Amino acid sequence: MTPIAQSTTSMRTRGVALARQMDWFRGLRAAVALCAPLVLGDLVGIPNLGWAALGGFEAILADTGGPYKSRLSSLATLSIGGAAGLFLGCIAGRSLFWALPVTVAFCFLWSYLAVLGQPFSSAGILVQVIYICGIGAPAASWRDALGWALMVFSGGLWAALLSLFLWPLDAYRPARAAVGECYNELASFLGSVADLAGRQQFEQGRPNPALWHRLAKHHQYRIRRAVERAWQAVASVHAERQADSSRGRQLVVLLEHADLLIARTVALAEHLEAQFATENTPCSDRGLACLADLRSAESWVASLLMRRRKQTVAHARAKRGEMECLPAYLESCIAQGDPASRFMLAQITVAASLLESAIESAALLRLGDGSKIDGSGIDANYSVGHFGSVYERIGQLRQGFNLDLLGANFTRKSLTLRHASRVALVCGLDVALILLFHIDHGYWILLTSLIVLQPHVSGTLRRGLERIGGTVGGGILAALLAVTLHSQLATAAVLFPLVILSLAIMPVSYAAFAFFLTPAFVLAWLPYSGDWKLALVRTLNTIAGAVISVAAMIFLFPVYERDRAPQFLRASLAADRRYLAQLAEAWTTRSRSSRLLANARRATGLAHNDTEESLERLLAESWPRRLPFAQFATAFVTYLRRFAQSVTTLATLDEEWAWKQSVAVQSRLELLDRRLAWLEEQTGRAAKAQSSSIWPEPGVLDMHPPVPSQEHPGERQLERLERQTEILRRQLASLREHGWLPGIPGA
Repeated sequence: MTPIAQSTTSMRTRGVALARQMDWFRGLRAAVALCAPLVLGDLVGIPNLGWAALGGFEAILADTGGPYKSRLSSLATLSIGGAAGLFLGCIAGRSLFWALPVTVAFCFLWSYLAVLGQPFSSAGILVQVIYICGIGAPAASWRDALGWALMVFSGGLWAALLSLFLWPLDAYRPARAAVGECYNELASFLGSVADLAGRQQFEQGRPNPALWHRLAKHHQYRIRRAVERAWQAVASVHAERQADSSRGRQLVVLLEHADLLIARTVALAEHLEAQFATENTPCSDRGLACLADLRSAESWVASLLMRRRKQTVAHARAKRGEMECLPAYLESCIAQGDPASRFMLAQITVAASLLESAIESAALLRLGDGSKIDGSGIDANYSVGHFGSVYERIGQLRQGFNLDLLGANFTRKSLTLRHASRVALVCGLDVALILLFHIDHGYWILLTSLIVLQPHVSGTLRRGLERIGGTVGGGILAALLAVTLHSQLATAAVLFPLVILSLAIMPVSYAAFAFFLTPAFVLAWLPYSGDWKLALVRTLNTIAGAVISVAAMIFLFPVYERDRAPQFLRASLAADRRYLAQLAEAWTTRSRSSRLLANARRATGLAHNDTEESLERLLAESWPRRLPFAQFATAFVTYLRRFAQSVTTLATLDEEWAWKQSVAVQSRLELLDRRLAWLEEQTGRAAKAQSSSIWPEPGVLDMHPPVPSQEHPGERQLERLERQTEILRRQLASLREHGWLPGIPGA
């Protein structure tokens, strides 16, 4: 294949991948919501339907998907809040005397309400956008303002009708899709594990630790996030009257099994990384084939939950049959004295059993009661009592607003309070500048400042650059289009694809979203055909608003991630320590309950996700001279997750009670606990502070394992945990040497 052909194929592949990531249905809804009122107003001569178009478009932006109840609450909040905001903006925008205090109070209120979560977190900023549009178009009387506000409200109702009622209503569809996404992520994780293990086997045992680290970070982050979203979705549709329904139970079973499959997949990843790095057993090829079958089953469950695509009972029965045969297929080549392969067999056996149950639950949920494959029935095996802790957690997730958060976050240290205060002051300053100097279309300065401002310095800088870049490019496109358009219908015809592209590409790139949104808004607000100068005005005002936001982020209550990162690092270390302690307790008491360990694993995963997000913000706000710090900080955070991954592998080790309760093993677990405690203490110390404790070293018992490490998977994982704590200690020392320990000013 020629280089040109290879380049063309690569571009085509990337284009297809990008198109699959885009949310085309949301873009289509937004285009219909915006353009339908404009076309209707032009055809029947109804004035001011542009406000209805604005309300419909903003409502689609507020509708982020998910369960219908939460979507409806977001749409209602946007419609009511937007109508009230437009009314206030149109009245207050006539004079600086009223505009300044009303803007400060309104923007502070809606920014601070985000502390309550949904629907305020998604609708709050959009309500402020509509208020700012009112400031930019002051009404001559309160009657005009009220009429425009009702138009915005009707646009919100139109968007709700479009989003919720013109598509088939199925209360369980969002929850099914969320649970299906968990199985998609599991299949992706398992596929990456198998591919990397196969490559390592082909290269004859030359491992690449960096690839395994990247795999652990990428997939475990995505899986944990997908599972948490699925819990929220299931909780939203799991009303009291549905608690005993068959479909409700199947969703709970599927989600619980997805959570349990995470541990088995992590254990398989750890095992394959260590196994193929040392030797290739006769069962290696069969093991990889089993992983392919497990991945196929997970993808099948996801497909059935999300699309169905003519699946039948026969397909479900065939998939269950494949899972039933997997353990025997692998066991037939394993020798009695091969504990490593026995460990892999145990993980595949449990994973196959979980997937058998998941296939049956998915079939019962999507194909009806007639799809039962055996006489036992899922309802008998998995009752409400069996999943008591799961239902308790669902009840906690379904609780309403916690109004105590309003008071608890009203402190100087609160990130939300600082952000709300900053937004209020910046918007107040923008209003004063706009009205004092009579800036043409000055409300675009206000809009940009509001949108660019983020709670963190790094987020504001990134959003400012994306906003400026996208708006400048979009402004040039708008100027070219404005010269060629000479009617409202022609403008609407151009707006339609622009709006589709803007909303569809927003999950992929905010800069691209701004690029397509700028000409859409410029064309929608053209005072007359051919007015290309409006695009230049919007571009200049956008740049001014972004500059004001960045300056405010630096000088008004700045929140630097270097001051907050130690909290996340200590939280991750504490979560790892609790997870290890829970494992030690389970081994000491011979507990066979997986629920406590699963809860500890979940808490650890969430803590590591938060820490990795904090690290990304920390690196984004760092200057180039801090690059050595980035290297060591990234390694430190990576090995925090790898430590939890090794604990998960130990937790999946079945039986072996004599080894687990031996004095040597318990002593080594205690040593690991003391090391984590030491690291947690040292992370919070100042750079030049002297430590009052020394690094815990192994004792006599720790240095004499009862079973040779090369013959026991548990010993192999314990050795790995000990090496990982040593690496964490070295990375912490490197951070101090470079003067960039998070939270400590640089030397």
